Amino acid sequence: MTTFLFIISFLLNIISLLAIIILYTRQNRFIDLEKRQGKMLQEMEETISTYLIEMKEENDAFISSLHKSKDEHSASQSKTVIQQKSDSKHKVEEPGSPANKRLNAYKAYNKPAASIQGNEDEGGWSPLVPDESSANEEKSLVNKVITLQQKGLSIDEIAKSMGKGKTEIELLLKFNQKS
Repeated sequence: MTTFLFIISFLLNIISLLAIIILYTRQNRFIDLEKRQGKMLQEMEETISTYLIEMKEENDAFISSLHKSKDEHSASQSKTVIQQKSDSKHKVEEPGSPANKRLNAYKAYNKPAASIQGNEDEGGWSPLVPDESSANEEKSLVNKVITLQQKGLSIDEIAKSMGKGKTEIELLLKFNQKS
């Protein structure tokens, strides 16, 4: 009878050792899986942050080129006015030039949605060249927003008082910063 008990005891010890080994390997797999997921998460965060930094740099470059083209356009307009006074011929820049495209995009972006929709022709295409009244409205809106900012109002307060969105006010201020 003692032999039988020794055999049962021996079998139970072997079964318990196998169970411990199986649990240990599963625990190690779980720890390895956590490490791999941690590495993947870190790589994804680095990739996204790199992408965001590149987007920010591209946006800053676009804004600086937009300001540069705006300055060039205003300089070319003043030269055109001087030439118009001296010459009776009216010189028009090519509508497809990159400076005009950027300027038109800038003006269209800053133009209220209602004035853009009002300019549609029969094909549904909206020209990006604003009329003088919308340019005056744009300047007065910009001036009002800048004055409110100089008074110390936050962007939220300015947006509420002007009846515009917070993002629209942020972009308006960002595009009209003196660099």
